[in-house]
Amino acid sequence: MTDVRMVALDILLEYSGSKAFLSDLTGSALEKYGYLEERDRAFIKKTVTGCVEKQIALDHVINSVSSVKTGKMKRIIRCIVRMAAFEIIYMDHVPPRASVNEAVRLTKKKHIPQLSGFVNAVTRKIAGLFEDGEVSFPDDRVRYSCPEMIYRLLTDAFGPEKTLSIIKASDEVSPQYIRVNNSKTDAAALMGILKAEGVEVFETPLSKNALRVSGLNPSESPAFRDGLFSMQDASGIAAMDAAGIRENMTVVDLCASPGGKACFAAENMRSTGKVIAFDISEEKKNRIDENTARLRLSNIESRTGDATIFNSSLEGLADLVIADLPCSGLGVMGRKVDIKYRIQEEDIAQLQELQRKILDNAVRYVNKNGRLIFSTCTVTPQETTHQRDYIKSISGLKLLSERQFLQGIDGCDGFYYAVFG
Repeated sequence: MTDVRMVALDILLEYSGSKAFLSDLTGSALEKYGYLEERDRAFIKKTVTGCVEKQIALDHVINSVSSVKTGKMKRIIRCIVRMAAFEIIYMDHVPPRASVNEAVRLTKKKHIPQLSGFVNAVTRKIAGLFEDGEVSFPDDRVRYSCPEMIYRLLTDAFGPEKTLSIIKASDEVSPQYIRVNNSKTDAAALMGILKAEGVEVFETPLSKNALRVSGLNPSESPAFRDGLFSMQDASGIAAMDAAGIRENMTVVDLCASPGGKACFAAENMRSTGKVIAFDISEEKKNRIDENTARLRLSNIESRTGDATIFNSSLEGLADLVIADLPCSGLGVMGRKVDIKYRIQEEDIAQLQELQRKILDNAVRYVNKNGRLIFSTCTVTPQETTHQRDYIKSISGLKLLSERQFLQGIDGCDGFYYAVFG
């Protein structure tokens, strides 16, 4: 019988000892243990995701009862205690006493029985706090596990009230949206099809091309396999709504993988025109090809290419250039729970510089009547409005529209777009 807590612990140990993304490690483990029941797979995913996502809050609680702070604990003990703390505080269906006992069992099973007494004492104190209703946090930043640097950037940009909404939403389950494939169906018809598949589905004011769903597993959906929809957040769909897609356009997507925006353009051109979709590696190109094939789109040509290097064959070619650029990803912290611990302030400056190298080329690919859409899945001014102003300064393009979406406020991921023409 597979020990699901041991599986979760091993994922956390591998994550904490490497630079790998948590989603990749979790996905690999769940594939390896594909025979597990869905509830066991859900338990593993929830445990590892929660321990990373709520790390700051968990460490605060642990450090309030432990003489040895988490930063001084052996890595394996830190992971075991965090797992127990997460179960006690955030998993209502697991009795606190069971979490304590399981933490001690894992310690012994990992051949460090000499530390089982320490683990027992710390986790029992946490269980006691929980049972007494005394689990408390010094402020909302700690409660919602937001690193100090990110909290400061958000507060400087949006003020404390909006920042609270952002970090609270980033600590919760993000809403799930899909994009209707308008070349095959429409929103009303797709809603009926998905309801017949047992999926809860709702319209959203964010975009006529988007639907909000609940209980959808794409791999089990015949409609997904038939290419009737794609997984995409409503903010990204709304951005492409604003791009002004029309039939017979020539579209250049500079950083296209996995192909969401390129496919949106191709779908809405109804098999006319051409979308040239670039990304930097063969692996990323393959992801574009996979989505193109599933959606049965004939007007996308995928290529490998470095967007920071000027491509003279594209100069003045495009009716629309899509520049959805690499960024800090702080708009999708609710989906990529480890990203907030990876990003440093110097990374944002480097990403701003990278974006500008790409934008220097992007504006040259727009034809005289064409458009450019610049977008990022983040919320920092350095990667959004500062870049909008940079585009103005290096081109003769006029700003036509822009929007900043904020998680927890707009009901979708944090996202920014600006359309120029």
